[in-house]
Order: sequence, then C-alpha cells, then structure tokens
Amino acid sequence: MEARICLIDDEEGIRDSLEALFGSRRLRLATFSDGARFLSIWNTSELREVPAVFVMDVRMPGMSGLEVFREMKSQGMPAHNGVIFLTGHGDVPLAVEAIKGGALEFIEKPFSDNSLVDRVIAGMRHVERVFEEFERLPRSDSLLTPRERQVADLIVRGLTNRDIGSELNVGVRTVEVHRARIFEKLGVRNAVELVPVILRQKASYPAS
Repeated sequence: MEARICLIDDEEGIRDSLEALFGSRRLRLATFSDGARFLSIWNTSELREVPAVFVMDVRMPGMSGLEVFREMKSQGMPAHNGVIFLTGHGDVPLAVEAIKGGALEFIEKPFSDNSLVDRVIAGMRHVERVFEEFERLPRSDSLLTPRERQVADLIVRGLTNRDIGSELNVGVRTVEVHRARIFEKLGVRNAVELVPVILRQKASYPAS
C-alpha cells in the first residue's frame, strides 16, 4: 500500500508550491493550514490506519508542529505514521527533541525542492515497510494469555508496575515478568511501541 503524504504548514505559499512540486513527481499531497485542524482529521479519518508521512512546520500559530507531534504520540500514533519536520529557524534543541521523539527527518528551510521530495519518498518507503511487517505479525489476541492482555491494557493506560500490581492484586515482580513476556511475544521494545499494537487490536479481544 502506497503511503499518504500530508503537509501541515501555515504559509499558503509553501503549501501551494509544494503541492505543485509533489504533483510534478506524480505524488498527491494533502495540505492543512494549522495543526489543530490536521489533528481533528487525523483522529477521525483512515490516516491512522494506513502508512502515511506528515511533513510538518515546527513553528505555527496555535499549536506548533512539536505540540501536534506530542499529541499524536499521546494518542497512540502507529509506527506506520511518520513525521518530517520543516523549520526556518535552525533550532538545534528542537531538532534534537524531534529526532529523539521519533521523527523521521528534520529539514531546515530553505531546502532543495528535489532533495525534500526524495527524503519524503524515503520516508514513504520506510512507513510502507513498517506497515507491511505489522500486517504480517500474528494477532496479539492469539499470542497473549488473558492475564497478559489485562496487563497490556493497563500498560497502555499508562499505569506503573506498582499500580498494575495493585489493580490486579499481584506483586510488582509478577507484573515485571508479564511485561517482559508481552514485549517479547509482540516484538516490541517498550510501552511506546506497545500502544499502537494494543489499541489497534483491542477491539478483537475476547472478554476475559
């Protein structure tokens, strides 16, 4: 499945010029003028469910690009959604925060048009591979025991090991063992990677 591309930038000239540029490379670009509107679409459309690359200006009126990115992650942004940041400010701390937070790229304005498109295409191929790999994974409900599903749901809700132990009336060490087994079975490294897997498949869990 070919990845979608969305541009979130408050400058109309940039939106128009990049829409034309991507069109010249036979790539369709959806554009948004502000972060809040983009988030409302992202939350209610199929964009979460398909591979997609979001090219996002860092500094915008209202919600900044980084604020939009943080909100997406807090809502369980799937691994097959990727973000590329644009900035005209050369702000190194912002670049570091963006990359550490999982952004694919951080590109400073002014940029080479063709280089930008090439880097977006590279991002598209990355999220397409992630999506294909995820689709091949066995469903989590066929891998986890009922207790592991309970623990996984509580991890996704943001509870600590101690809180999970209190909720389920088990020891912290028992929770740690369940957590390790969940991560191993689902092939994730941490709670951040676990969130989109559980949120996507939770609806198919049998009642415990």
